Amino acid sequence: MRHFVGPVWSTDGVYRETLGKFRRFRDSGVLAVNMETSAIFAVAKYRGVEAASAQVISDILTERGWFPAFHERSVRESAEVLLKAALEVLSKS
Repeated sequence: MRHFVGPVWSTDGVYRETLGKFRRFRDSGVLAVNMETSAIFAVAKYRGVEAASAQVISDILTERGWFPAFHERSVRESAEVLLKAALEVLSKS
């Protein structure tokens, strides 16, 4: 399965992804935007534990707007692959 490793823009500012911010983050190499990653890492830091983030891209954010694709078959299949991989890694821990 194709995958990418890189930075994620994590924000709790729903619908505040302005065109200027979008371009700035995109041009700096950010691969995705979400709302969950920063919360997970904040809790992990507070608790003194390690955290990781793996995501399936379900929506597309472009200069022309937001295109929801959460219910697409390819997204469901990718989520299943990610879940199986995570369960395999966690079962070996």
